[in-house]
Amino acid sequence: MKIIENLKKLKYNFLMGILFAFMVILPDYLYQAFLPNIRYLTDVLFILIIAIFGTFLSMVNVWLYIIFCCLFMVMQFIQLGHIAYFFRPINPLDIGKVFAEFSDVYNASTTDIDDFWFVPFAAILPFAIMIIMRIKWQKKIYTSFIGLLAVLVFLGVKPERATRRGLHHFLPPETRYSIHNSINSFSFYLVRGFDKENLEDIVPANFYKPDIITRTNTSADLVVLVMGESTGAAKMHLLNPAANMTTPQLEKLAENADFSASVAVSDGVSTHASLPLFFNLVKEPGNSRKIINSPANLFKIAKANGYTTHFYSAYDMKQTNLIGVPYIDYIITSESNRHKFKTQKEDYLVELFKNIDFKKGKNFVVLNFRSTHSPYEKCYEHHAEFDVFKPKDDSRYEEENSAYDNAVLYVDSVLAQIIKHFQAQKIDNAQFFFTSDHGEMLGTTNGEYGHNKINSEVYLVPFIWVGKSKNVNIPQNYISHYEIAKLIAHYLGYEIQNQNFADNELFVHGNNLFEDYEFMKLQRFSDGRLVEEKSDTVRRFVEK
Repeated sequence: MKIIENLKKLKYNFLMGILFAFMVILPDYLYQAFLPNIRYLTDVLFILIIAIFGTFLSMVNVWLYIIFCCLFMVMQFIQLGHIAYFFRPINPLDIGKVFAEFSDVYNASTTDIDDFWFVPFAAILPFAIMIIMRIKWQKKIYTSFIGLLAVLVFLGVKPERATRRGLHHFLPPETRYSIHNSINSFSFYLVRGFDKENLEDIVPANFYKPDIITRTNTSADLVVLVMGESTGAAKMHLLNPAANMTTPQLEKLAENADFSASVAVSDGVSTHASLPLFFNLVKEPGNSRKIINSPANLFKIAKANGYTTHFYSAYDMKQTNLIGVPYIDYIITSESNRHKFKTQKEDYLVELFKNIDFKKGKNFVVLNFRSTHSPYEKCYEHHAEFDVFKPKDDSRYEEENSAYDNAVLYVDSVLAQIIKHFQAQKIDNAQFFFTSDHGEMLGTTNGEYGHNKINSEVYLVPFIWVGKSKNVNIPQNYISHYEIAKLIAHYLGYEIQNQNFADNELFVHGNNLFEDYEFMKLQRFSDGRLVEEKSDTVRRFVEK
């Protein structure tokens, strides 16, 4: 009888779980409806997870339930207030400023209360309703220590991860639900963020001169950028004849006069650094203010010049962190269709690209690849025909390099399909660009693998340009990511001029862009040489 009675009570726990999921994401959809520049992507899996969490949470003692709800309420109050004021979620290092500069935050909030009156309602009302319902159903609901145990495990996952992973894993994507970002940001702050100095505290506000941004009449009707993942220039036969034949399709296309290719220098050694730097045209070490304020963001200037903007990514929402989400009309990430991206990989990006109607006005399209990310064999597992290169022995070097070459072979095929469809549009002034966020170490240098390290295997990436009327002079050797972004800006109708460094001064940035990080300055010479200068940190650079 007791078991049957408890099973009957569980239905109220399930209802509380559904209520919890609904209430914590409701403010996000209200924000999206009433505030400009706010974008959230539906994540069914996260909604399911948060509903299960809400179910277990309802099993704890009513007073513990109230305490947990109040903790979430405080997090959401800070998070939603930050979003309302800055139109972006709060990152772990900014949380410290809320407490350290509480009087300034309070004064700013109360001064602009007419604009942000809805923040307390959005943060407090959902949890107040849940608390009321939990009290109302006190005698109907099933309680157990299992609920408390599950809640503690759930809430402990992110803090535990913060003990062994860097800041960039906890930066908040603008398209992710605010409760998800709150859990990430506060977990990192509580474990490691309180003793970290924000980069804005290291670099004075007027340390760098702003870019000069000039609008022109050079805009193309179609601009396409494919941003690769972990694709090193040295592994593409198109750019390195000593490599395996990994680019047969691109080399056929290269016979066309409109096709050019060269080696580029990436902005950063990780995706989380490279993409915000690239899309916001940041050259200077430690200039996080330019990333946040985005005066020359590519999506922003495209929208200002009448483009319809697209960002389609085979990766997850983390790729949208600080790339210019408020200015993107159409966003698709792996969460949008997990099954198709899992089974079709970049083939699905080709399908999405072919479904765009390029006859309707001007379009700026960004396709974000996930191949050639490790594990490399997963990149082409849906296409047995790309399993071409076989390891000569069972060493890690042979296995990793063979799988990586096969992944590049797959990327070659996908790129060729995209370029052919691009050319089939027969838009006279259309421009296509391909580069990669960074490269990959594959045991060649000191037996090291992966990225996140300033190394030529990591920062030397491909650059492909397809398009007519190339009326712009660019470096023939080692074009930088910053210069590629400037070139794209040119065809979006803007000229960008950097007032801080000469064109031949290139920079490769380290991993964590919001705290003191290591970077390397490279010198490019007219004879084609690229010379590394001694690496430095932002703090030492500023103090000099």
